[in-house]
Amino acid sequence: MNIRTQLLVANSRNNADVVQRYVEQHSDSLPELIACLGSDEVKVAQRAAMVVGNFGRANPEALEPWWEDLIEAADDQVHNAIGRAVVRYFSELKMKLPADLESRLVDRCLQAVLEPEEKTATSAFAMTFVTDRAADYPEHARRLHAALIRLIPSSSPGFQNRGRKMLELLKEHF
Repeated sequence: MNIRTQLLVANSRNNADVVQRYVEQHSDSLPELIACLGSDEVKVAQRAAMVVGNFGRANPEALEPWWEDLIEAADDQVHNAIGRAVVRYFSELKMKLPADLESRLVDRCLQAVLEPEEKTATSAFAMTFVTDRAADYPEHARRLHAALIRLIPSSSPGFQNRGRKMLELLKEHF
């Protein structure tokens, strides 16, 4: 299967599942999927993000060799689905990250929360990532806490909901 070609067939969960099953059965095709995630073609990158997110939740350790590539794709995203998928994957990941990578992600996630144009889902996953690492990054936790107090009243209901939950969890660190 040519993953790029298959991704362009349809923007659907069914098509994403077809690609995911293929990648799970052909581990040598994972670099092709990761390349699609970093593509400058919006449709390809957007649809690859859905597959990478689903694949990552089902096989979290399989993406470890591509962690750097995931972050680079999120940094240079051509569609917000890429950043959302990457931040969600890392926010749900229970594996220990290398310190330099984790530090970059904490910075990136804090910036996502502070960015007024960021989508609610990405901000919510980013809040979770930073909150889960509050003990190791107390300065970032303090900045997140202050930002949430300031942003919650004027934010979307989804942002408010996740923000209040994160404020509760952050209380343990102050």
